[in-house]
Amino acid sequence: MAFDGLVMAAVREELRKTVINGRIEKIYQPLAREIVLLIHRDRTKHRLLISADAGKARIHITKTVRENPLTPPLFCMVLRKHLEGGKITGVDQPGLERILLIRVEATDELGILAEKTLVCEVMGKHSNIILVNPGSNTILDGINRYSYATSRHREVLPGRRYVFPPESEKQDPSTVTEDDFRSALWDPSRDLPVEKILLDKFDGLSPQTCREITARAGLEPNTGSQFLGELELNQLWRAFKTIQEQLRSGAFNPVVCYKDNIPAAFSAINLTHLSEARCSQGSISEVIDEFFAVRERMEQFRQEAAGLLKVLKNEIKKVRKKHSIHTLNLEKAGEAEKLKIFGELIIANLYRIPEHADTVELENYYDPEGKKVRIPLDPRFSAAENAQIYFRKYSKARQAGTIARNYLQETGAELDYLNSVVTAVEQAENLTELEEIKAELIKEGYLKPEKTGSKNARKPETHAAKPEPMKLKTDDGFEILVGRNNRQNEYLTMKLAQPDDLWLHVKEIPGSHVVVRDPLAAGVPDSVIQRAAEIAAYYSRARESSKVPVDYTLRKNVRKPKGAKPGMVIYDNQRTVFVKPNL
Repeated sequence: MAFDGLVMAAVREELRKTVINGRIEKIYQPLAREIVLLIHRDRTKHRLLISADAGKARIHITKTVRENPLTPPLFCMVLRKHLEGGKITGVDQPGLERILLIRVEATDELGILAEKTLVCEVMGKHSNIILVNPGSNTILDGINRYSYATSRHREVLPGRRYVFPPESEKQDPSTVTEDDFRSALWDPSRDLPVEKILLDKFDGLSPQTCREITARAGLEPNTGSQFLGELELNQLWRAFKTIQEQLRSGAFNPVVCYKDNIPAAFSAINLTHLSEARCSQGSISEVIDEFFAVRERMEQFRQEAAGLLKVLKNEIKKVRKKHSIHTLNLEKAGEAEKLKIFGELIIANLYRIPEHADTVELENYYDPEGKKVRIPLDPRFSAAENAQIYFRKYSKARQAGTIARNYLQETGAELDYLNSVVTAVEQAENLTELEEIKAELIKEGYLKPEKTGSKNARKPETHAAKPEPMKLKTDDGFEILVGRNNRQNEYLTMKLAQPDDLWLHVKEIPGSHVVVRDPLAAGVPDSVIQRAAEIAAYYSRARESSKVPVDYTLRKNVRKPKGAKPGMVIYDNQRTVFVKPNL
């Protein structure tokens, strides 16, 4: 990722073609350091996004529609006061700085036409959006305010004079001659990588762009300047000149590049040095918008998954604690038989037990060896009453054992369910699947429903009404359906699958329900069973194992116990195949 001077130049050229003479209809501030201008020109509306967020600072036309706060922030209100209804008259960039000046003509409170300048500074943690009165060069407001206590160079406060960020002493690539270029690179006293020299000497170039220039020149990464000969200098100049011509003409070639389906970079020029990346072209706004939109979805996905996992792990901790308590109660109930024996031995030896005794030693005729057992007594009661006390304790312990056994079954089933949901979250691949899991947890009472109208509340999605299991097709025409969470599992197994479809699930491990549909009702061949079993193993908690047992049976042999959690089933008449997980 590199929002350098070249990218800003490409954005400048695009905005000159799309928004100059356009009217600013609406201004929004959906995030703390982000504004959106809704611009109308030639019967077309454009959303101009400007961000001063340190990690996501940028400016471009966007197709993303964001939810706006109910009450506009102060900076948004200032912009609305001065810019709403105004006409954009110019878009300028000082040199190749990462600064864009948007000039707007709008009427003031007295109805007098006045010009304002919206300054967009895209400079990492120093990024800012500042509204300036160009007549007096005073600041009306900035999205990031700070004084000399924060910056020695300037203050960004209403009423202060606007000062540009410190200028670099680098050369402008668009005006560099071949002699200037060679002189900049040739420095026998220093042996620096060529990329570093390009970065230090020429304005508007990011490390990414410098790597691209050296790659186009056929040089290895980090080639030192002392290794440059006439051939290398010629090749570097040709590569540099190609970019220089794009800069002069404004004919850029924007790209966004992916590595392993993750956005890795965007640029105003083609990135040939990313040979292993998959790059796609578009306008500069399209590639920037795509890059950040995908990144934001990935970050939202990560946060949603982390939030669900936190809730689930807390619930698992609670259930395990209950499980331990019930296990202990069951162990205590295991001693109930001893209480019954004590009572029966006392009854059998009433005549031998003295009154007010606090203990008695009796022969245990239940013991094969006939050993004696010491029985504690309450001296306040007679021997017969002590026997009744032991019988009551036996009855109570026996009842507690039955209750503990039932609770153990319930907590065990709940642990299995929660672990299955954890697996579904960990293996979810998109926000839709996470939303289905979230809806399931709300329905089961593990999450509270979001209040309607709250900031984080989402509008109901159409997909929530009908789960959509993943569909795969084998080479010989068999359809394999895979449930990606318990909601999809339940729908797939209990509603979608036919009685004679083949049903698969990893043996005694949380995972997906897998169904193979037999198009000819002639039986599923072993090769298809093997493939379906590999998929079932892949979408299970045993994904990292090398050998996984997978049960398979007909769907008609699968049942959901009454009151069971979503996706929880029992089955019989199964066979087992051992496979290596594979998608």
